[in-house]
Amino acid sequence: MEEQVPPSQPGMQYPPQMEGQITPEQLAELKARAREAALRQAFATQPTVPGPGAPTPQIVYVRRNLTVAEVLLVLLLSCGIVTGIQMTWSTLSHFIPRIEVKVK
Repeated sequence: MEEQVPPSQPGMQYPPQMEGQITPEQLAELKARAREAALRQAFATQPTVPGPGAPTPQIVYVRRNLTVAEVLLVLLLSCGIVTGIQMTWSTLSHFIPRIEVKVK
């Protein structure tokens, strides 16, 4: 789970006449605190760089069989591509010879 970053300052008390409104100073302070918390969290979860004596992590590749959905998708795509190429070729070979170019 994620670590909860404890607040660095206690909650801000708003004056009674300004309930529900945030002043630009309060907004800037909230942004600064959020930025600091995000940086602390990013540095806390960042993996450490192994030194010269530290072992390097092993990368393991695992092969898996294709699922039925993946096989059907490949089959449908390949049939669609072949049919599309054949229809395009047939259409072009049917209409291109009919084109006449007249030169004056």
